[in-house]
Amino acid sequence: MDDGSWIFIVFLLLVVGIIVALILTLGKSKEIAKQSEANIMNMVMSLPTDKQTPFLLQINSVKKSPTTAVLLALFLGGVGAHKFYLGKTVAGILYLLFCWTTIPAWIALFEAFGISGTVAKFNESKAREYYAMYSR
Repeated sequence: MDDGSWIFIVFLLLVVGIIVALILTLGKSKEIAKQSEANIMNMVMSLPTDKQTPFLLQINSVKKSPTTAVLLALFLGGVGAHKFYLGKTVAGILYLLFCWTTIPAWIALFEAFGISGTVAKFNESKAREYYAMYSR
């Protein structure tokens, strides 16, 4: 084989490796999201019935959407919009400062595959905060 074909094979293996890693990240993210939803429902069921509705109303008012987070990461990830959306202001500012290098855009493209798990963790942490208030 000549030098050009070896470069092509290495490039192809690199692309396949990245695709496999993204698929695994997506699967793990979905598992985290399912577990997080189950944890939130367990919190709801453990509350007295008169506190369940106000708890759910409060959770739904601060809950973030995974779809919105993915779209922000894909289309505005280079300027850190998905980081600001999830309340990670320092990371958002860093993305904004370095957006001219396009590195944050590439990072956001990869983060888009795993961001639903991040959103689920965010929603669960908010639910735990409110659960602590309602379970007193």
